Amino acid sequence: MRIKIRSFAGFRNILGKEKDIDLPGEGAMIRDLLNLLCHDHASLEPLLFKEGRLREDVNIFLSGKNIESLQSLETPLADGDELALFTAVIGG
Repeated sequence: MRIKIRSFAGFRNILGKEKDIDLPGEGAMIRDLLNLLCHDHASLEPLLFKEGRLREDVNIFLSGKNIESLQSLETPLADGDELALFTAVIGG
C-alpha cells in the first residue's frame, strides 16, 4: 500500500515537503508507518515521541482528520491515504 506523507515545520527539515511510502501487505497502522519513518530517519524519533508516547505538541492528520478523533496511533491505513505531520505552534 502507498501512503503520502506531507511534512510541516521541523518534520519538513527531515522528511522533505512530500514523500510517498510503500508499506508491505495490509493491516498497517499509523504506528507502523511512524516506526518505519523513525527507522529510516533516526533524528525524527525525538520529534515524534517522548518516553514511547506521541509528544503532546505533535499533530497528525490522516486524510484531513486528526488521528486523536480516530484511533490515534492504532488507526488503520489504506492505500492512497495522506498523512500530515505538524508541530503545534505557540505564539502571542
